[in-house]
Amino acid sequence: MQSRSAAEELRGVIPDLQALALMPVPAPWPEDVDPGTAAAVGLPPLSRAKTLYYRPYPGRPTDDAPFFWDVTSRAIHRQNADGAWAPTEPTAAPQFIGVCIHGRKDVCCGTRGGAFMRRVQKLAPGAPVYGVSHLGGDRFSVNAVVLPSGYLLGRVDDLDDEALLDLLETGLLPLSHVRGRLGSTPAEAVAEIWYRERFARRDPGGMPTVKAVSPVEQAPDRHEVLVTDANRRFRLDLGREQQGDTPIHYTCAADRPSPVYRWDVRLLDEATGSS
Repeated sequence: MQSRSAAEELRGVIPDLQALALMPVPAPWPEDVDPGTAAAVGLPPLSRAKTLYYRPYPGRPTDDAPFFWDVTSRAIHRQNADGAWAPTEPTAAPQFIGVCIHGRKDVCCGTRGGAFMRRVQKLAPGAPVYGVSHLGGDRFSVNAVVLPSGYLLGRVDDLDDEALLDLLETGLLPLSHVRGRLGSTPAEAVAEIWYRERFARRDPGGMPTVKAVSPVEQAPDRHEVLVTDANRRFRLDLGREQQGDTPIHYTCAADRPSPVYRWDVRLLDEATGSS
C-alpha cells in the first residue's frame, strides 16, 4: 500500500536474468526455492537463470513437466521422448502465464496472487495460468511473467475484465502494467515501454530494436538509448531520479524504508529510416 500510495512506477523494475527453469512442485513451498532442483531433474545448465516452482489451479491435474525458457530463443523448451530438449513454436498468444502466489516469501503475493488466480479461473478457466514462486518486486503484486514473450507485469489484479482477457487470450500487453522484457537492461525496458505507449503498440511480437548506447558520461544514472523500428529511429535520454522525500518499505518484511525512484524520458531526436 505504501508503494501504491507513493505512485511508484513499475517501468524498468526487472531482474538481470537470461533464463528461467520451471519446476512443477506441489504445495506447500518453502520460503526459499532450491536452485539445485533444476539440475536434479535433468534440466540443462542455464546461464544467469532463476529457478521457479509452479503449480496449476487448485483441482487441476498436476501431470506437468519441468521446462525452461531463455532470452536467446524467446521460446519454451520441453523434453522430447528421447530426452532431448526442443523449443516449442513461439506464439503471440501466451503459452504460460506465471502468477506469483508465494505467500511464504511475501504475504502480499500469497493474498493478492491467490485471489487473482481464483478470479482468472472463473473468467477464463482454460487459460494457461499457473501459480509460481517468488518473481521479485513484491510491492508490485500481483506480479506475473508471460511466456514465450518474456514480459514481466505488475499489479495485474487492477486490470478490468476486458484488458485481462486481452492478455490471457491474445497476449496483448496492458502497457501501464509492464515492468519490462526479460533480457533487457532497466533503461532499455523503460525505452521500449515509452515507444509502446507513444504508438499504442500492445502486440508482444511488435517490438522495435532497443539498444542502450551507454550511460551518459559522468552521470551513471542517465542513459542514452536508441529505439529503432522499420520506419523511424528515436534517440532518448533516460534518467533515474529519486521521487519525493518519503521512503517506503519494499517488502512486508523489510527492516527499513528505501527511496522511491522514477524514470525521466526525453526525446533527443527522431529520424526517418532505420539507419
